[in-house]
Amino acid sequence: MNKSVNKNILFENFAGRATPLQKKLIEAWIQEPNNKELYYEWLDEWENLFIQILPDTEDALEKSLKKIDQSEQIFIVENKQKAQNFLFISKNWFLIAAALIVVFSTSLFLGKDYIFYKNYQTAYGKIETIELLDGSLVSLNANSSLKVPRFGFGNRTREVYLLGEASFSIKHTVDHQRFIVKTSKNFEIEVLGTEFNVNTRYKDAKVVLNKGKIQLNYLEGKITKRLTMKPGDLVIIDPKGKANIQEVTQPQAFSAWRENRYVFDETSLQEVAMMIQESFGIKVEFKEESLTKRTISGTFHAENADELLQVIAELLEINYNRQNNNVTFFE
Repeated sequence: MNKSVNKNILFENFAGRATPLQKKLIEAWIQEPNNKELYYEWLDEWENLFIQILPDTEDALEKSLKKIDQSEQIFIVENKQKAQNFLFISKNWFLIAAALIVVFSTSLFLGKDYIFYKNYQTAYGKIETIELLDGSLVSLNANSSLKVPRFGFGNRTREVYLLGEASFSIKHTVDHQRFIVKTSKNFEIEVLGTEFNVNTRYKDAKVVLNKGKIQLNYLEGKITKRLTMKPGDLVIIDPKGKANIQEVTQPQAFSAWRENRYVFDETSLQEVAMMIQESFGIKVEFKEESLTKRTISGTFHAENADELLQVIAELLEINYNRQNNNVTFFE
């Protein structure tokens, strides 16, 4: 056991006050099977003591007391001193209790996401492969996040929450338990066992099915609709929720990013620029507007943004200038 990780450090982490170094130590520490049980034991203890470590409680209480002091004169009546004192004290304690309840409820609401979900997040230019507790594999593209329930996943539920882009390989269970991918674009994917790619980054969301079977549940206006996809189907959902289904001959090309491969098929340079910004955090500009309509086709391997920019420039016989996270293409 790593002696540098103790209850106090974990409590600081649960409260959102752990340093980056402490977080790294905790991540390494919890990988050891013997530490997982202790981790959840301390997490349960922290939840029971949550009210004792709420942030800004003293500040909220001080503000409440100041408001109370401003109104205390209305209770001072000489002929009914005892009765008024009783009412004054009672109201004070009522307001204090109310203030504490508000602070506690707000903090619990803000912290519940961390308590109940394991959050995976990738930085620009980074790809991460995650094996879930049920044996399913998720490849998380750059600048994306995935939330997975900490408790009951694989038993009571198999629901995850995706923001960005990911490729899923879902493991079938003996009890045929559904796997559901929820998104921020008013649609979700219901799975039994399959491989597919989901991209919610842009104005139009995309779902591509490699193999297996999935059901797409989406909201078009105020109407909930369902669409069953077969291998090779590409569904594009516009901002209004309208779904357009197409057939593609190479559905695996949509998840080629897992191997740092980029597949373009008459793709405009404007679209490529959007992909570069989403994947690498680099803003792309064009000195000549005509460049945005130039198209590129082919499959290219690039380990980083600079390699991809160089490939594009050589292929289209154009130039580019990069200054930190800003790139300008020009003739």
